[in-house]
Amino acid sequence: MENRPDSPNKALTQKIALHLDNDVLTILNEASIPLEDFTLLPQPESRQSIIKINSTFRVTYANGEICDFPWYVNNVALALDGFRSGRDRKEMDNEPFESIFKTTQSIEKRMFSNVHMTQGLHVKDLWDEIIKKINSISNESHSLGSLVEKLLEVPFLQNFESSLIILHLKGQTKASVLGTLWRGEKHQGLLEVKEFNLFFNSVKKAKIKSFSTDTFPLVNLPFNGSFLAKEVISKKYSMVAIASRNDFLSCGKDEIELYETCIDLLQPHFERLVDQEFSDKRVSELRVCLKDFPLPLRIKDSSTGAAFLNDLYESELQDKDIFFSKKARGTFTLDLYDSDELRHYAFDLFHFQRISLLGELLNTLRHELSNPLFGLKLGAQIFGSLEVANDNKELMREIEKNVNRCQVIIENFSNLYQFQSEVKPVSIKRIIDEALVLSKSEARSMRFAAEYSGVTQDQLLDVPMIFVVQIIFNLIVNASQAARQNGSGGEIKISVGSGEKCLFVDVQDNGPGIPPELISSLFKPFFTTKIQGTGLGLVLSRNLALKMGGNLEYLVNNSHKGAHFRLTLPTT
Repeated sequence: MENRPDSPNKALTQKIALHLDNDVLTILNEASIPLEDFTLLPQPESRQSIIKINSTFRVTYANGEICDFPWYVNNVALALDGFRSGRDRKEMDNEPFESIFKTTQSIEKRMFSNVHMTQGLHVKDLWDEIIKKINSISNESHSLGSLVEKLLEVPFLQNFESSLIILHLKGQTKASVLGTLWRGEKHQGLLEVKEFNLFFNSVKKAKIKSFSTDTFPLVNLPFNGSFLAKEVISKKYSMVAIASRNDFLSCGKDEIELYETCIDLLQPHFERLVDQEFSDKRVSELRVCLKDFPLPLRIKDSSTGAAFLNDLYESELQDKDIFFSKKARGTFTLDLYDSDELRHYAFDLFHFQRISLLGELLNTLRHELSNPLFGLKLGAQIFGSLEVANDNKELMREIEKNVNRCQVIIENFSNLYQFQSEVKPVSIKRIIDEALVLSKSEARSMRFAAEYSGVTQDQLLDVPMIFVVQIIFNLIVNASQAARQNGSGGEIKISVGSGEKCLFVDVQDNGPGIPPELISSLFKPFFTTKIQGTGLGLVLSRNLALKMGGNLEYLVNNSHKGAHFRLTLPTT
């Protein structure tokens, strides 16, 4: 096909004047890329042109700017789109062009100056063949599997037997392994994320991308021997590309550099195919997630009135029940409805966030304090073993005793705020003691009294210790803040008693008490009389008690000044 002006009866002003050389025209025709928006002119008659120069193509824009890009069909198509939209190179998305171009120039420079190439092999011809083959397989491959398999057709990989990728999509619990073994045996499998991360990070950190399966005994690779590997990092996924001859001979420096560059050049195509293959799967997974979402949910198209409703949505719900609404793309709106489920999950989330933060804080404290405490204890032991006065020895024993106490407290706190899969029986005394230690700072000026009626201090409870400690801790803190209004006369009484198949813990203070008109609001979310209160402490505490099969209630006692709360817990 030649560059000829269109016939006079066509409106040239409606088309874009452009010159394409014969190499470019041939490739575009083979790839069936449409050119109906362009009027093809000889080079002297067009201010805009695309011509092929070895492994690059040169674009001349209407403003006279000239830019070179790596040669493959998708880049040419993007350049044509730029002409259609009237954007020059400065306005086009050139990041992939520039990174690939720099990589290509870098590898070419190293290759052409390398005197260790196979004798009689013309490096420039080899590189042109590689670029041509990469263009070909990227255009012919319509799936990740076919792209990975066709990599073995690249000239320098023709002696390799296996080509694989290990792909981990962000947020997935496993990585996918796919490709071909022994040039024809298709392979698909899964890899644990822990194994993938170990493998990916090792490949990423390596300066020489040649490895052996013996180096990764903990990673279940589907072949044995030496192999090339190159990591690929994207916002959506992490990936390692692998090629192996299925032997134990080391790969050459030229093979390593060529393979790295090939994978860099193919990265945009990996990105496209990953999006293509996993988009349908993601939509299906998203639909299941929305269907099983633990709150009433509606996604509505305002233009058609069509709506997606999940399993918890009920027909009696009204727009006034919507507590969260978000405009999505186009005409879609996502609505979440207020419900018992919302409060249930919101309180659980708030509670576990607090527990997680406390756990992280205590682990940090344990880490930071362990070494100084150990050094202090060791110093006291050494000093105490010397010939010193008895008073000094007694002082060293006291230091060692208190260091041991600090270590026990830190260990208990850390264990307390670790989530455990099974509930272990725990005594009521230990629970109360832990709560008192936690609240010691807040309740340091309080006088405490504890009594056990009809139950011993060693009474065991099959409940999550962390839940009960959290409830009693909240009650003690509230009582301390209320009783402090009496100045130095603040008192808190903790009473433990038994009922029918239950045990109760009463927490009373001698503060001003709860006004009768506010009692009905005590366990409502976000209700508080404190300036800096959240209004969630009692709500969370009651919710935790109900989870354990117990309850938390406020007892009205006209003969007693102050507030009186009762925590009820089941006994076996």
